[in-house]
Amino acid sequence: MAIHENLTFQQYLDLPGFNASKLKPYSISPKYGYYMEHKPFQVSQAMNIGTLTHALILEGQEAADKLMDKEFITEGFPINTSTGKPYGEASKNWKAWLETIPKGKRVILPEELKRVKAQCQAVAQHQPSVDLLRDCKYRETAVTWKCEYTGELMKALLDFFGQSKSGDLKTFGKALSRGALEREMYDRQYHMQFSMYADGLHRNGFDTEFFAIFVQSKDDHDVGCFNINYAALEQGRSDYIKAIANYHTARIEGAFRKGRFPQVEDLSIPYYAIEEFQDNNDFVNEVKGVSL
Repeated sequence: MAIHENLTFQQYLDLPGFNASKLKPYSISPKYGYYMEHKPFQVSQAMNIGTLTHALILEGQEAADKLMDKEFITEGFPINTSTGKPYGEASKNWKAWLETIPKGKRVILPEELKRVKAQCQAVAQHQPSVDLLRDCKYRETAVTWKCEYTGELMKALLDFFGQSKSGDLKTFGKALSRGALEREMYDRQYHMQFSMYADGLHRNGFDTEFFAIFVQSKDDHDVGCFNINYAALEQGRSDYIKAIANYHTARIEGAFRKGRFPQVEDLSIPYYAIEEFQDNNDFVNEVKGVSL
């Protein structure tokens, strides 16, 4: 168990233990986890934007500038003559140009950099987020621990935490709404990630409330600061324990055919829609004079 300050990202990756990124696909099935673990990793443009956004919001302008100088290319992009703009990320011209840039360098386009700065300004003007970040002196800090449920070594790179509060910064491509955020948190398994972070801090002597700051990445860059409740963290804990078990199952059974759904499963609609259907059905029966 330890708090590791001032590690590079590669040094964090070199630490032993499971992290959320590795366990998320295993929470779905052993087959899918094994497939994703052995699938070549590719950094997307969205990831590059997220990295710079985190640096600017969590570590400040000086840290972001150093990151830009060290890792990013901000000019010289191939231009599509028919549009006057850089080629799209999926185009052959763009991919060919990427092969020519120095290894290890990443790309940020002018309009993307403008969006990053707008997101940072939006957070700076959102008082609950400002207050939360002020209370959390640790930024981009690695934590390691032994899982009290499985005995496995675990690790996490936390965006921010302090003595009583901790949290994660997420960008969100849609308009902020409670329903959309709850769906996003479950679909992207953020609840599992957040539970791991909270448990890791607990094992290191930090009993904190866990928060998430969501920043809309488009349009008006709306910001929301949310306390992640007990039910979400409990479900996340159950999911990461299951993921660890699935990891070991995959090691026993060996390589698998790729696929997210290796067997026949039920498919329904979201629970809130079922509840709404039941409410409507009760109303219809009442109108018809049907006693329930």
